[in-house]
Amino acid sequence: MQEQIFLNGSFVSRTDAKVSIMDRGFLFGDGVYELIPVYNGKPFLLDKHLSRLNKSLTLIEMKNNLSDDLEIEKIVNEVIHKNKFKDHFIYIQITRGTHTDRQHVYQSVIEPTVLVMGQFSKAYTADEIKKGFRATIHEDYRWRRANIKSISLLGNVLLKNHAAKKGMYETILIHNDKVTEGSASNIFIVNNNVVYTPKLGNELLSGVTRSLILDLLKKNKYLVEESDVTKEQVMSADEIWCSSSTSPIAPITEIDGKVIKEGTAGTVTLETHKLVTEFIGKF
Repeated sequence: MQEQIFLNGSFVSRTDAKVSIMDRGFLFGDGVYELIPVYNGKPFLLDKHLSRLNKSLTLIEMKNNLSDDLEIEKIVNEVIHKNKFKDHFIYIQITRGTHTDRQHVYQSVIEPTVLVMGQFSKAYTADEIKKGFRATIHEDYRWRRANIKSISLLGNVLLKNHAAKKGMYETILIHNDKVTEGSASNIFIVNNNVVYTPKLGNELLSGVTRSLILDLLKKNKYLVEESDVTKEQVMSADEIWCSSSTSPIAPITEIDGKVIKEGTAGTVTLETHKLVTEFIGKF
């Protein structure tokens, strides 16, 4: 059976799905999205993801609590059930909808385009986590509203590919000598057994996995600080990792040729990975 997706009120096969060329998401990147892990057939931290989706929708001046009105939670579970997803991801995209003309000014009332579909992403093995990954540093030239989970991802795409072309996992972004985030992740560093992560603001996304990690670390008595993190702190860190929904803990063991400490995932990184893995296992 072909994979079933939800598009604008109907379940259709992925190959049969069609969107108007006049959709504002297609023409302007005018929309927002979420990517939600599915573990053992259950959407992970769905309430947190939908809360952030509603916040993004509000920030782009779409209707408050629109995901509730659209019954996105119900649709997500139907997509999982229809496709028998066990360990997978759910991608949600809501655009402002379709206009008859291409114009920057949007109508006050417009029917949104709603897409919910599955997405596969292979998890890293324990050996890959221990070995860690390489990263590069680059100026963050994206727009200054990264707190909105916008489908306008050209900056992120270019910066992620900047790392990929070097055979690296991630690009760590710097603005005014301060770390914002990765091209597709939040950033954590460890110095002297204290865990630091950039404080929230318009220049980085409030990651659901980031929030989970902070909660788990605090509950287990780790010292944690949400604060400005400079490029110098990153380059002199004892440990570094990236976090995202697709890869909760991705240790960084080398940056632009500089090996981080022993060149393998550090103790706090591996302990955090264990905490997150155990939490997921109990979910």
